[in-house]
Amino acid sequence: MFEFLFRYPASVFSKGTFVLLGSWPRWLLYAAIFGAAMVIGGVIWQKRSRLAPSLRGIRMLALWSLQTAFLALLLLLLWEPAISVAALKPQQNIIAVVVDDSRSMSLRDVGESREQQAVDLLNRGLLKDLGSRFQVRLYRLGAGIERIQNSAQLNPTEPATLIGKGLRQLADEAATLPIGAVVLVSDGADNSGGIDLDTLSELRRRRLPVNTIGLGKEHLTNDIELDGFDIPAKALADSRLQAQITIRQDGFSGKRAKLVLTGGGSILASRDIKIADAPEQVESIEFNAGKAGVKNIEARIGPLPGEDNAENNRRTTVLSVDDSKRRILYVEGEPRWEYKFLRRAVEDDAALQVVSMLRTTQNKIYRQGIASQNELAEGFPSKPEDLFEYQGMII
Repeated sequence: MFEFLFRYPASVFSKGTFVLLGSWPRWLLYAAIFGAAMVIGGVIWQKRSRLAPSLRGIRMLALWSLQTAFLALLLLLLWEPAISVAALKPQQNIIAVVVDDSRSMSLRDVGESREQQAVDLLNRGLLKDLGSRFQVRLYRLGAGIERIQNSAQLNPTEPATLIGKGLRQLADEAATLPIGAVVLVSDGADNSGGIDLDTLSELRRRRLPVNTIGLGKEHLTNDIELDGFDIPAKALADSRLQAQITIRQDGFSGKRAKLVLTGGGSILASRDIKIADAPEQVESIEFNAGKAGVKNIEARIGPLPGEDNAENNRRTTVLSVDDSKRRILYVEGEPRWEYKFLRRAVEDDAALQVVSMLRTTQNKIYRQGIASQNELAEGFPSKPEDLFEYQGMII
């Protein structure tokens, strides 16, 4: 009905800017409306005695308002009102078509994979229709965006989908290229936790609209997914660590599954878990960091019978294991029993070394655990940078 009465859809009026195309100044319109309102009010006031009693008071005010509004509308038409809407220039602006190329796009919905649905959409008219009016650039989206020449180069093998990062890259490209809009074709399975405010602000600043085309089901009916995998980024060699694993599920409440941690081709830890009657649960599992080096630690749950998608049953993160000792500086004004027990506690810990400085008399310092004869020879370090040799300090 709105489009029938006003010719254009409501979205045009919400996005457009109201303008007056007439050559007369706008202040003259306001003055004419004000003058007309005063004249109509004066005429009604002079003839108020001739009006029937039922038309006086509120009804007389309503009559004046309607007549004034009608005359204001007629005056407005003389100034040629219009809606100004920004439009892309044909063949001068670039449309960036971004296609999700992650592993989740290989899932089958209604007989064919989501990737195939995207390819069919591109080849059956989308690229042709856009290309008839604009320049078109095709990108694949995974951990970032990569430009491709045609849909045949799409291959859903990317391990992650970072929509926010990809859009930020396009916003940066818009600084040097006339990118007018983005068409995002995706199943929405984002691994980055969403689009950050900085990216949204940059898109808004560049006036870069993002038009989305969704593929696949909004929610898988039988699925278990590792939604989070948190471990410390760094650890000491042979230290015990605890991993926090967030599990999301639908349709497997009460079922049992096996949670496994692997690294360097071997199993680090495993245990059986029971799927809670909730959409999300967090499980903890301890493991040994092992020898020094950079390792890829993977958490996974074995596929369950009837599961729609087993590709999201695993997560990988990087762990840096360091075999260097952590040196702790212990400073004491006089010998105490606590110091003896402290040294005993760390004696068998290969990852810790206590460097002690005990004042036995007014002019004598007893040092233990020092790396050289010059260390702490002058007492407590006088320069802040000398303290950087220690990872902790007990005073």
